[in-house]
Amino acid sequence: MRLFIAIPVPPDIRRAAADTAIRLKKRGAQGRFVPEANYHITLHFIGESDALLDAADAIHEAARDAKPFLLRLTDYGAFPSGSGRTGYLGISDETGELRRLYETLEDALWDRGFMKNRARLTPHITLGRNIRGDEGFTCPRREAFTANSIVLFESRSERGGMRYEPVHRERIES
Repeated sequence: MRLFIAIPVPPDIRRAAADTAIRLKKRGAQGRFVPEANYHITLHFIGESDALLDAADAIHEAARDAKPFLLRLTDYGAFPSGSGRTGYLGISDETGELRRLYETLEDALWDRGFMKNRARLTPHITLGRNIRGDEGFTCPRREAFTANSIVLFESRSERGGMRYEPVHRERIES
């Protein structure tokens, strides 16, 4: 199974992110845009693994000490990549709770034999890959939502693209 751990985003936030992608396309940007249903905030990419129970246990441990927290959309940005750029909508962690959750999760995964992320956490919702024609694009957002769960997803390649199937969910409760 190809696994990753993420914060799911509610429908209104997915719509706001999709609106940003639509504006980007109208500006003439091209690339492989992510379907709205697949929007999420990645915490840890596991990759190919059958250690589903260990990953779920790490998520449980991380969620146990967390409390719900506010996240806010910011602006469009892009990471450099091979044949274009990865376009994203930035996320602001004003309380620092996302960072704490991320660090707790990384430690819990490490204790169970998973590798740690090489890159630092840059919270975002990926809008597209191999994006070209986005230079100078800006689309400030201020929508906010309360993050109250962590999900282990299986990434499945299907005709027409990827589908992210939740296989384990932990609530973040105060």
